[in-house]
Amino acid sequence: MYEPFDPAVELQDELKEEDAEDLEESMVVADMSGLAPKRPVFFPVFDAGKQMDAQKERVQNASRQQTPVDIDREGRLAAIKGALGASLLIWLVYAVGFGLFIFAITRLFKIF
Repeated sequence: MYEPFDPAVELQDELKEEDAEDLEESMVVADMSGLAPKRPVFFPVFDAGKQMDAQKERVQNASRQQTPVDIDREGRLAAIKGALGASLLIWLVYAVGFGLFIFAITRLFKIF
């Protein structure tokens, strides 16, 4: 005949079989997994203390009331021009590097 499975009864039987020392060693006193900061897998961070302090500081700064930055039209245009200029310089470096690579490859194939 079918007997219903009662996990509590089996657990009590297992606990009676173990000694008190084994029971104390296997108990989890406190879950400490939430205390350590999350570390990225591909780019590990080796300064966990600084990361924890930065995270606490971010939480404190987020709770404070933030004041909007008043910027005039000329300041906004200067910031946009600066960002565009920087991105164009980065693009120029990549374009020159790619051009030199193609030039070197074509010269290499003309030799052979």
